[in-house]
Amino acid sequence: MTPERWAQIRRTFEDALDRPPGDRGGYLGGVCAGDDELRREVESLLQSHHQSESFLSTPAVNLNQALLSSDDGAGEYPPGYRVGPYQLERRIGRGGMGSVWVAARADHEYEKKVAVKLVRRGMDSQEILRRFRTERQLLAGLDHPNIARLIDGGSTPDGLPYLVMEYVEGTPIDRFCESRKISISERLKLFRAVCAAVQYAHQNLVVHRDIKAGNILVTAAGAPKLLDFGIAKLLRTDLSTQEMLAQTRPDLRPMTLDYASPEQVRGDPITTATDVYSLGVLLYKLLTGKTPYGVESSNPSTFRHAILEVEPRRLSAVILSDFTDAIPQATQKLEAVAEPLDKARRRLKKKLSGDLDAIVLKALAKDPLHRYVSAEQFSEDIRRYLDSRPVSARSDTPGYRTARFIRRNVVGTAAAAAVSVALIASAIGAVHYARITAQQRDQVERNLESAQRDLLAAYLQSGANPAKAYEIAKAIYVRDPQQAEAQRDVARAAANLADLVAATDRGKALGLYTEALAIYSRTLEIAEKLYASEPSEENRRAVASGNFHVGYVLAHNGAAQEGLVKLRKAQAIYEELLAAHGGDAATRNSLAAVYRALGGALQSADRSNEAADSYQHARALLPAESAPDH
Repeated sequence: MTPERWAQIRRTFEDALDRPPGDRGGYLGGVCAGDDELRREVESLLQSHHQSESFLSTPAVNLNQALLSSDDGAGEYPPGYRVGPYQLERRIGRGGMGSVWVAARADHEYEKKVAVKLVRRGMDSQEILRRFRTERQLLAGLDHPNIARLIDGGSTPDGLPYLVMEYVEGTPIDRFCESRKISISERLKLFRAVCAAVQYAHQNLVVHRDIKAGNILVTAAGAPKLLDFGIAKLLRTDLSTQEMLAQTRPDLRPMTLDYASPEQVRGDPITTATDVYSLGVLLYKLLTGKTPYGVESSNPSTFRHAILEVEPRRLSAVILSDFTDAIPQATQKLEAVAEPLDKARRRLKKKLSGDLDAIVLKALAKDPLHRYVSAEQFSEDIRRYLDSRPVSARSDTPGYRTARFIRRNVVGTAAAAAVSVALIASAIGAVHYARITAQQRDQVERNLESAQRDLLAAYLQSGANPAKAYEIAKAIYVRDPQQAEAQRDVARAAANLADLVAATDRGKALGLYTEALAIYSRTLEIAEKLYASEPSEENRRAVASGNFHVGYVLAHNGAAQEGLVKLRKAQAIYEELLAAHGGDAATRNSLAAVYRALGGALQSADRSNEAADSYQHARALLPAESAPDH
């Protein structure tokens, strides 16, 4: 074909594409009169254009899938074709715009299979090339273990761009879960890894816009890989040609309808909430094997209506809605004697009811503002579910908190065993919460709170399990945030937990220290006001304690100098009290704690000699058998 002939075909194709589908036949009948070959070529390009979305959404992986275009090989590349240092070996996917090949280094510098995406000859319109280069730029900025990496890129001898990507040998995530018969909890953990990849993309200002099972492959080692950013959107760019086309031509909006959000269907602006919605659909399918709306995407009009107008069905309701359908393999017993199907359905319904129902429905909210604000928050609620903690998607009632608390604490520590029994006994009464009198309900809540406080005291005194101590303290504090004891307990528990995680998760530790500092600062302010109006010894000790705790947290929160000021105030008060009372044990212990904190703050300020002196003072104040060896 001569360049002149190709230019004529391309010009006619682009003119036809600008017309409504119903008018194209008449246009081609006139412009191609007497030139049947021209009409055939243009109609072939128009057909390929409608299939073109399938190319950029075709995973660059080894999948058994039907080819989406004819096998005539027109405009294709042959095996053995060289693109840069890579040699094509076999085609593993093809669409209207191009193809995906397994390739290897032709120069044999090293042996490694890669996936190469190529634009099909003849499909090199400006819009297609722009989208291809956009995908290359998006991938170049993403480096995450759960995202297929961009390895290389360049231009073919014909001047067309190509991508060299990590070759992922894996299985779509839904098929992986079913073939391995993995449990619901394992599916949720796998899904959280996908959320981490999506969150990473969002943090790099990229919205994927085509999250679906086929674009997430799981390797034999169980690692999910997010693929194909071909229709992704850069949040920092202005309105693209593609988006303007989507607003004026709804039939050409790039999306996979099964996973499309309401805003995609309407043509509204795309945000990170769009990916959250698609993640919700994905999780729905992983847990039930079905779509949220009970209709087939083979009828696009009905499916679009469902996405926009129909509320998604609860997971637990779907399981019992149609007994002729299969249910996920993970719900069935894997013993020699198979579990009756109706029993398996009832068991799965119980598993999905409540928290998982609420989590998925929140992700699938029609209004983006009512969804999770991020993939990370979505993932965090799943983590809380897996840890038997209250999830943000559900109403935070006392009964719900109690049920979650009991589930986490069936096995308690030896020190808290007796308290745990009391807690469980209180919870049993809470099961009948709606049937008993108001007076009985009050007593149940008092028993629960008393049991929680006893358990918290055991944890704080022993220093065991700071994470659980913090959780219990928060539950008590939420019920009555004005109670001084609850404030002190949650601050102390937060500081203890921060000390524990500081070495491994500095960001979490800083958040906990900040929370503790806010509470301790308010407590100190109140103590100082009380002491100013009533200068009693009790209030003076409260001021000393407040300065100690504020100073301690400041020193651990990167403000060593400010912490030193507060700790010195606490030191001065405790030394005066010690002199006045002849060295009572309680005051000695308090002053020793201040000196230890001073030692840490002085070390942080690079004042090692002074820190050593403070530690020595602490040793001298404590009995020999209990003094820490500094």
